Amino acid sequence: MVLMHICCNSATQAEEVVDFLLDEKLVLDALVSDKLLYKRVQNKAKKSFGQTLVMGTTKALLFTKINKKIKEKYPSNTPLVYAMPIIYMDPLQEKKLKKNTEKV
Repeated sequence: MVLMHICCNSATQAEEVVDFLLDEKLVLDALVSDKLLYKRVQNKAKKSFGQTLVMGTTKALLFTKINKKIKEKYPSNTPLVYAMPIIYMDPLQEKKLKKNTEKV
C-alpha cells in the first residue's frame, strides 16, 4: 500500500486527476489540499510555483499505471507524481482498499 502524492499545476487539474483516479478505481480515496508553494532552482534562480496537492491511498502495484495515465492525460504541465509506502494501516481500511481498487 502507498500514499500517492500528485502535485498538480491548478485546482482544476487536481479535480480532473481525482475524478479519473476514482472513476477507474485506481485509488480508494483522495484528498485535495489548498494551494501550496512549490520552489525549485531553475537556471540558477529560485522560482516559486503555486501547486495543488492530491493524496490518495492505493496499491503499490498500481503506481506505474497511474503515472502512465497522468503522463498521457497531461503531456505538458505534467504533475509531479510520487508515492510513499504505508507501513501500518488499520486492517479494515486495508481490506476495503484491496476490495475497492483495481485488481492487479
